[in-house]
Amino acid sequence: MNAHRLDELITAKLSGTLDESGQQELAALLEQHPEWGTELGLLEQYWQSPPAPEAPAAGVFDKMMTTALAAEETGNAPVIKRMRWWKWAAAAAVAGLLGALSYQAWWHGGQSAAGAALVATRNGERRQLILSDGSIVHLNASSRLTCQLNARSREIWLEGEAYFEVAPDAARPFTVHADHLNIHALGTAFNVKAYPGDALFETTLLQGAVEVYTDKTPNDKIRLRPYEKIAVARNQLRELPAGKLEIKPVVSKAVTAKAGMQPAIDSTLRETAWVSNRLQFDSVNFQQLGILLERWYGIQIVFRNDAVKQYVFSGSFASESVTQALQALQLTEDFHFENKGTQIIIY
Repeated sequence: MNAHRLDELITAKLSGTLDESGQQELAALLEQHPEWGTELGLLEQYWQSPPAPEAPAAGVFDKMMTTALAAEETGNAPVIKRMRWWKWAAAAAVAGLLGALSYQAWWHGGQSAAGAALVATRNGERRQLILSDGSIVHLNASSRLTCQLNARSREIWLEGEAYFEVAPDAARPFTVHADHLNIHALGTAFNVKAYPGDALFETTLLQGAVEVYTDKTPNDKIRLRPYEKIAVARNQLRELPAGKLEIKPVVSKAVTAKAGMQPAIDSTLRETAWVSNRLQFDSVNFQQLGILLERWYGIQIVFRNDAVKQYVFSGSFASESVTQALQALQLTEDFHFENKGTQIIIY
């Protein structure tokens, strides 16, 4: 258990998202297990090395590992469990890749992300991050998040989907940039869905207030109230001023103990159900649902029947496997599928 928690804390430390309580917890663990300090030192050395345009050669980490093991054999270093090195080698490879990416101009407006912390998730993977300011970020599958937090501002660049619980700090504005849409948070909880391949970009507010504006009209802002959302076509983001964005209400079935109060994460909303590990979909065709299932389960869906793509579904999945999910869909529409492990063929 301690070793697993150490992995989480070191990952947060290297990515720059470890808060003060996490730093204290890490220090306590290292005091209990001083031999783990060697692993942390090696990873920090690898992480902080100057980035290169290409991923570092595999031999770089091998050389570091050989040095550490040689020191162990001569008695000059604490004992390092060899069985754990495969995991640290993988982590170092990821660290090198992120370092190579971080120096480049990022996808939003050519803005440099040098010195920023970048976190990415794969299909089928969801993560929770605690930023250094205490804000909590839930990152959905197949998403990329870059953070730059300093004494004057808190800037976030998002590609994909994330739910933000923003720690209040009047002196440091918190702004999320999603393509050409910008969301300025005023101590609040909100969801942003901005996948590059999706037709719509969405911002849904649950608590507090946010101001939304586009790159083209930064002085033309609209303010959302709790349980309001904006959905805008991706191809309109470059041209549409914020004043032309349509505000829509979202209806919640959640009721809390205090009248008029809503939970920070509302699992009854389609827009935020994913944060509670539930995939909810309403009146989407099978082709669109296929994209959601790919992100949710980390699989690939291939349609071999164009007519099937137009079937429309509503429902939700939580603990179901992808096979169970598709079997449930078969109860309402006539189609067949073949599960090949990481690929689903639908006929």
